[in-house]
Amino acid sequence: MHALSLEAAEIEAAREATYPPPYPEGWYVVARSDELSSQPVQVRVAGNDLVLFRDASGAPRAIEAYCPHMGANLADGKVRDGCIECPFHKWRIDGEGRVAHVPKGFGPEPVHRTSSWPVLDLHGWICMFHRHGTIEPGPAPAPPYSLERVPEIDSGELRHRGDYDAGAIHMHLLEFVENSVDYQHFDPIHGELRVPWTNVRVPGMRIEHVATWRRDENEPQVSWFENEAELSFRGKVIPRSGARARVRLEGPGGLVRFDFRISATGGRVVMFQSHTPTAPLTQRVRFRWFSDAKVSKLQAGFIVGNWVSQWRQDLGIGSRKIYRKRPLLSRGDGPVHQLRRWYSQFYPTH
Repeated sequence: MHALSLEAAEIEAAREATYPPPYPEGWYVVARSDELSSQPVQVRVAGNDLVLFRDASGAPRAIEAYCPHMGANLADGKVRDGCIECPFHKWRIDGEGRVAHVPKGFGPEPVHRTSSWPVLDLHGWICMFHRHGTIEPGPAPAPPYSLERVPEIDSGELRHRGDYDAGAIHMHLLEFVENSVDYQHFDPIHGELRVPWTNVRVPGMRIEHVATWRRDENEPQVSWFENEAELSFRGKVIPRSGARARVRLEGPGGLVRFDFRISATGGRVVMFQSHTPTAPLTQRVRFRWFSDAKVSKLQAGFIVGNWVSQWRQDLGIGSRKIYRKRPLLSRGDGPVHQLRRWYSQFYPTH
């Protein structure tokens, strides 16, 4: 990656200054489940350097990446007896950040701890809860909410069909969420059908969108975006071409769940899209999807690929825009202010 020129860096800094803080409080995907083995895994998320591993019970754990003793990188160590063994002096640190063992003659004090974070395993992804403020050494406080599992994935009714790592995207996390209520951009940006996974337009084909957004009545950290879409060719709607997407925004947008229902077959595709902030205006974006027996792996890939092609149309604009605290809205805009009020819960109140 090339370093930004001075002018470009100044423009980026000016853009960043218009946005809310870059790391809202919530759950973020930090790794695939199968990445955690006998070797610790280092990640950077929301301004923190962490090391991931599994404890003796197999549960995922996350602690500060650097040893509290002399600062060695714990990712260079090994997992032993459910702890990370430091590569420097062989201290062992457990999943709550406690120094559980040191070599003979160097007995640890009870206060020898480092910071830890709540983590869980969700359908093949390791997720971590980011909190604002100073992370004190010791056991991580319980997060205010957990992530909802999909029972049909746990039972095997919905089978894993694919993964896609989109890499680094240069946008503020809020932009992904706010797009869901920017109804005016659907037709000019997402109205043209593209070949799935590409930017190639399909001549004469368009997608007609009808979208809504609302808060969840029972779970304050959840909101819902719903989109009814139909295909049209040269202005005429194609019969039985419709699909309905019900999207669960859980928290600030770190994890978004799409539930696609196919009108023609009654089939179902569930797709997760994750946004992990690695820098103030940079997110790592991943996709993971599942489908039932009515939807083949190829069909599921087509549906997800169509969404990815549409999603990419926003990136060029989102990576160069600023955040308007008082946007000049018009009649055709969605509930932008309502969404922003809902989103404000993920930032400190003082």
